[in-house]
Amino acid sequence: MEQIILNNDQKDALQEVANIGAAHAATALSMMVGINIDMGIPEVEIVPVENTIDRVKDQENVAGVFLRIEDGIPLNILMLLSKDSAFSLSNILMGEESSKPKDILSEMDESAIKEVGNVMMTSFFDSITEFLGVSLIPGPPSFTYNNPTAVMDYVLSKIGDVTKEAVVFNCDVMKEGSDEFSIDLFLLPSPSSVKLILEKLGMVT
Repeated sequence: MEQIILNNDQKDALQEVANIGAAHAATALSMMVGINIDMGIPEVEIVPVENTIDRVKDQENVAGVFLRIEDGIPLNILMLLSKDSAFSLSNILMGEESSKPKDILSEMDESAIKEVGNVMMTSFFDSITEFLGVSLIPGPPSFTYNNPTAVMDYVLSKIGDVTKEAVVFNCDVMKEGSDEFSIDLFLLPSPSSVKLILEKLGMVT
């Protein structure tokens, strides 16, 4: 199976793609919730796909929204929220008090978080489309709420055996001036998709 190997210049080029996508995703979320949103600088790294949950592996449960592009440049993107972040974001979206106790995500909560993921990730892809000059049309989002291992098993079942590694664009999204909620975005392309992106950027040696 083909491995993903990047030199420093290629990694910097992908970093720029991630920066642009992350900025658009944060703007889309800000407009959706009516609150200024900060997004950290994406960290580009190559890791085994299953290691994308390392940042939340100690969580009891996490919410995951998964989106996939199959045409053009095949890409996968995953949005992860811890249990507390999912509840906090849901309260903001539903106009509820953050102090209101909540033990489970209702169907309406799940639908609201799923729509946030769809808006953010579609915005991410739209910015990449404009930057690279390619057509990227994402499919419908899917939502799962479970322990981190189960969520990753779900993602692996969606990705299949295309790759065992991933170039992970890991972004922190936080409410300005507060740690009320945090969102991680992960872009999980196959080796062939990475090559196509680098070709578009003129970074293939």
